[in-house]
Amino acid sequence: MKAIELAIDLGSTKTSIHKRGSGLVVNDESKVVVATKNNKMTLIESGKGAERYVRQPVQGCQILNTIDGGVITNERACVCMLKDYISRCLPGNAVFKPRIKALACVGCGISLTEKKDIEKALNMAGVNEVSIIESPLAVAGALGFGRGHFIVDIGSSKTEIAIVGRDGIVAGCSVDIGGDKLTKAIADFMVTELGSTISFNVAEKIKRDLGTMYDNNNMTMRVNVRKVGSQRAESEIISSREIRSVIEPHVIDLLHIIYNMSFQIPENLAEDVWQEGIVLCGGGSCLQGLSDYIAKFMQLHCYKVDDPTTVVSRGGLYFLENSTDFAKLLNVVNYK
Repeated sequence: MKAIELAIDLGSTKTSIHKRGSGLVVNDESKVVVATKNNKMTLIESGKGAERYVRQPVQGCQILNTIDGGVITNERACVCMLKDYISRCLPGNAVFKPRIKALACVGCGISLTEKKDIEKALNMAGVNEVSIIESPLAVAGALGFGRGHFIVDIGSSKTEIAIVGRDGIVAGCSVDIGGDKLTKAIADFMVTELGSTISFNVAEKIKRDLGTMYDNNNMTMRVNVRKVGSQRAESEIISSREIRSVIEPHVIDLLHIIYNMSFQIPENLAEDVWQEGIVLCGGGSCLQGLSDYIAKFMQLHCYKVDDPTTVVSRGGLYFLENSTDFAKLLNVVNYK
């Protein structure tokens, strides 16, 4: 039987899996609901299905996030999640389980030990052969490997910034600025400035609906809150201008890092980068007006890719289909 080949992006918020010959198969949340008895963990639900256990908790069940910052936070829970997601990629009528090969896309800031933890979890989930590739390289595969790219991948907990050339990553870094930091800043603003508390999910909704880097946006929304101290339920009207003032300092911090990284572009890639501009991907790239804000600051074209949350695994699929390019890359490591 022909081997199943998968490109897997383990994100802090979502896990996406592209299957060779089928395209995107899994794009689900990196969380599980499990029950533990006699030190044995059993999967109850994974992905989006875990949300109903937040609304209606069930005794004996735990809701666990499996990934944070591209690193496995709970090995057993992660294995349970991966088994479920990989099973969705297998043929339903197979008499024998096919051999599974996986290309795991990881952040360029994680350690060798953390890469080995990912390989181990995939092996325990039933993958026979695991290869590791850094996520900016995978994005370059989706964009068109073989030329220069300036990639900014804004995840929920970290942002990967890299200059990628014909021979791999020329310069790259991983910084602790992501979508969750902006969300937390909004929740903190509600407490310090308005004396109100909101849940992380409500702060996330505010960011999604009102978050913008355009200074002429005047949208507002009414939010149900609880007053600090009395816990009295009330409502507050929040404006997009207020939210912009909260998130802008963090965006500026990120901009300074992007600016400093631009000095690492070698001469032989400068023309490619100038023609293409800065490439934004990841869930954080969906912040309204962010690409225009970066372009204005950098004086360089900036754009968001199509399907920014799944582009990493889609790019990983390129290297599964073009093994010659994959083998040439010095930044790709097979830990055997």
